[in-house]
Amino acid sequence: MTVATELVHIGNPIVRAGNAELWLPDYVMPTLQNTDIPTEAELLEHCVTQMYPLGTKLVKKDFIARYCHAGETMTQYGFMKGCYTQIPGKSGNSAGFGFEGAAYAACAIGATAIKIADTAAVKNYYQGGLLTIYDDTEHIYSDYEIIGNDATDATTTTLYIKPPGLKVALTTAMGIDAYLSPYRNIRQLSTGGGYSSAMGYAKFPVTTAYFFWLQTAGRISGVTGASTWPGQTQYYRDVYANTDGSLLTYSAGKQRVGYLLFRTASDYGDNTIMLQLDS
Repeated sequence: MTVATELVHIGNPIVRAGNAELWLPDYVMPTLQNTDIPTEAELLEHCVTQMYPLGTKLVKKDFIARYCHAGETMTQYGFMKGCYTQIPGKSGNSAGFGFEGAAYAACAIGATAIKIADTAAVKNYYQGGLLTIYDDTEHIYSDYEIIGNDATDATTTTLYIKPPGLKVALTTAMGIDAYLSPYRNIRQLSTGGGYSSAMGYAKFPVTTAYFFWLQTAGRISGVTGASTWPGQTQYYRDVYANTDGSLLTYSAGKQRVGYLLFRTASDYGDNTIMLQLDS
């Protein structure tokens, strides 16, 4: 049985309840066809059992979160979390970071199954990822959401995309990148060093390989500030990610993550911000 025969097309992926919306992918595995809006308590918990597809989006008033998988045990709370997955090709293919190269076999227009030479991928490791095809013949660079993949047969892995499938025929002369979900391998921002991006906050400890909700946008407070709190320099209203994942005022080269909400003073900064890492 292939993943293609197991995936369920749920059609309308938006579930509404009160002032909350749950955005599921168009195609999900039967065990993850979960339309329950997580409670406030569940947003502060982690779970060893996966309950939603990776990247599932929860929207509430002044709040956006994504469903994630922890790549390490994170004992810190109040610090930013980051995407640890390295870009395809950098660490070598079949190394848990995606694939860069060429398709294993040509595919016709409309194809929804693409084989790549990933010899290590487990089932649905690419779910929620992005397939990019560089077609320099037709001058089209196209992107496709990866809705699942079969486990490798030790030679190839088959990726699946949504109908209507490929916009143009795929040849083995074209370059492709197959990225994993950016929510698959979330770690402390400091673990990724200066080459990783802040993704959001989980203000509670998370165990490695557990699943959890990461706040990616909206009003947030109770986060850790740097030695000089944001807002202590006039006109500097934007906030940035420090190297250790704490909140920082403007600093050249650092990633902007949002802006301060309230008036501050030269002797008193703040940590209540509008987080802007998602939309």
